[in-house]
Amino acid sequence: LRRAIDEGDFGAWRIFLHPEQRRYVTGSWNGPFRLAGGAGTGKTVVVLHRARELARRNPQARVVVTTFTTNLAEVMKRDLKRLDPDLRLVEDVNQPGVLVLGVDKLVAQVIKFAKTGADKAAEWVLGEGMRAWPARPVNDRWREVLELYGDELPENLRSESFMHAEYTSVVLPNIITTLEGYLKVRRPGSGVALDRAKRSEVWRVIEAYRRRTAIEESLDFDEAAMLIAAHLYRLREVWGEVLADHVLVDEGQDLTPARLHFLRALAGAQHADDLFIAEDSHQRIYGRKVVLSRYGIAVVGRSRRLTLNYRTTAQNLGFALGILAPGDYVDIDDQPESTQGYRSARSGPKPVVTACSSLAEEYDNAATTLRRWLEAGVAPETIAILVRDRYQRDKVAAALGERGVEARVVDREAIRPGLPVVLTMHRAKGTEFSRVLLFGVSEGSIPAALHSEKYSEEAWSDALLRERSLLYVAATRARDELA
Repeated sequence: LRRAIDEGDFGAWRIFLHPEQRRYVTGSWNGPFRLAGGAGTGKTVVVLHRARELARRNPQARVVVTTFTTNLAEVMKRDLKRLDPDLRLVEDVNQPGVLVLGVDKLVAQVIKFAKTGADKAAEWVLGEGMRAWPARPVNDRWREVLELYGDELPENLRSESFMHAEYTSVVLPNIITTLEGYLKVRRPGSGVALDRAKRSEVWRVIEAYRRRTAIEESLDFDEAAMLIAAHLYRLREVWGEVLADHVLVDEGQDLTPARLHFLRALAGAQHADDLFIAEDSHQRIYGRKVVLSRYGIAVVGRSRRLTLNYRTTAQNLGFALGILAPGDYVDIDDQPESTQGYRSARSGPKPVVTACSSLAEEYDNAATTLRRWLEAGVAPETIAILVRDRYQRDKVAAALGERGVEARVVDREAIRPGLPVVLTMHRAKGTEFSRVLLFGVSEGSIPAALHSEKYSEEAWSDALLRERSLLYVAATRARDELA
């Protein structure tokens, strides 16, 4: 382990298997298994080694590896090639070998595979006249339909965040296509009480949203996931067919109900080693919390936790855990999630916190910090500046350049050698660096858009938990030094 971390090959430890992890690579369970663990405990490494192990046991096995973000899926694919250059990696679902793909690209591929069956499922899940159109980002659709049809809703419910949460957590997973169905459905964990009149007005907006979907002939990603899940459930029940023997999921805490239904259906009925889900509820930075058992994924008695962090120093880990400390977290088993027991195998300098009285002073300090690291001989590409959003990312890169420190902006592309990188905290998920500078960490850095979560106290509290989680994720990207 020390050689992997300290001897210059920065990527070597990304495939290093600690003895504590081996049991989860080689083990077998009669049904879904959940592996929890904090940042840096090697959950992704376990997923990679387990995919290879399952493919070795049975060369005809169809092994699917997936995660929420496309960038992380690409990193995992590269690491699998590094782990075993001879491993059979495939590009299409239902093929023997290992398929590594982000969950939304996987959904799109299965829809294409299903052909007319996907259109039939769309009518069942979304209503008459709906089809399996391509899934695309629909960032403004809720805002637009609320402006036109939300005038009768109480003011707090005229919120894009509320409508999106209600649609993805209640309507889609329960396959509701009529007002009558919506009036009857249970809404556990929603945090907002709705009487019959309010439900009727909410449904009016949902119907308008679906009309807009049909006009634009483009689904949102949750609609696509739920309709193809319904198709896969029927494919199994009627024809006894499934498209994957083993499904392995990384960063499971970020998946929505529809995507969980899709992965459950993709793996078929419960069988040995069907679903393996690695997750850390402290790293949930997208969407509302979910409970696996509500979506046909029962992990009672098949759930374990990794507690040894072998990437982040004890000093950096302590700082990151301090960010989480005031929050009350619940895992995807609906149980309290504690930070107790997490420990680090490594030691290093204490994180440096620098208070600045102006933005110009922040830029100056950032340039000074980067120069110090570069002059110490740190490989430039292992230095990262992490910020809250893309606008700030571009401003920081330009300001550093003005101060004589060149840095490369990273969006979707892979990180290349030669320069320090500037990227958003969301984009940094699944990455790691020798040195990390968190820039613009202040109360005012919470985006104004987050205020749409104030439709209920519970929703606002959960949004602030996600902000804590985002800062925790950013801080734990640092392997050696954090500023």
